[in-house]
Amino acid sequence: MKKLLLLAIIFLNLLLLISNTAFASDITQERGYVDFASLDSEYGDPRVMVNLNKTMLGFISKINMSDPESSKLISKLKAVRVQIYNMTGNDQPALDLIAKVSKEIQAKNWLPIVSVNEDDEKVRVFTKITDDVMDGLVVMVINSKEEKEGREAVFINIVGEIDPAQINKVTESLNIDVDLK
Repeated sequence: MKKLLLLAIIFLNLLLLISNTAFASDITQERGYVDFASLDSEYGDPRVMVNLNKTMLGFISKINMSDPESSKLISKLKAVRVQIYNMTGNDQPALDLIAKVSKEIQAKNWLPIVSVNEDDEKVRVFTKITDDVMDGLVVMVINSKEEKEGREAVFINIVGEIDPAQINKVTESLNIDVDLK
């Protein structure tokens, strides 16, 4: 009976350990994470989709040893997510998503740092700062030119400790051109 009880306790502890590890690695629980609802149903598969988690970023930082500064910056990140959609019809779903996400993250104390409202372009850039550390960045861009070609919706979320002065260095080393120069 004691062996059975001891075995049950060990089994429960293992289950707790496994569930805590899974929960701790859940990127959706990070302060800098933003949930972008999928626009796939409206625009089809994204033209570009990047979804790098902590493990993949760790590999990249180790591969990129020729630039130790970039490697160090990348190693502090927990996720880089990019979705770029070609908009071939109605812009409204993408505009609605920007409005929804903007409202939700501002309620969670994200700071708006860029807002552009042009006839053919809408841009929102937000940052999440906790204890003087930037731990999240969101970029949302709708480019709705009059011609059907070249219209796109861009959603970027960088999660983890971010040095604002080094964002271009990180995106360049990941081959992501966000043109923040």
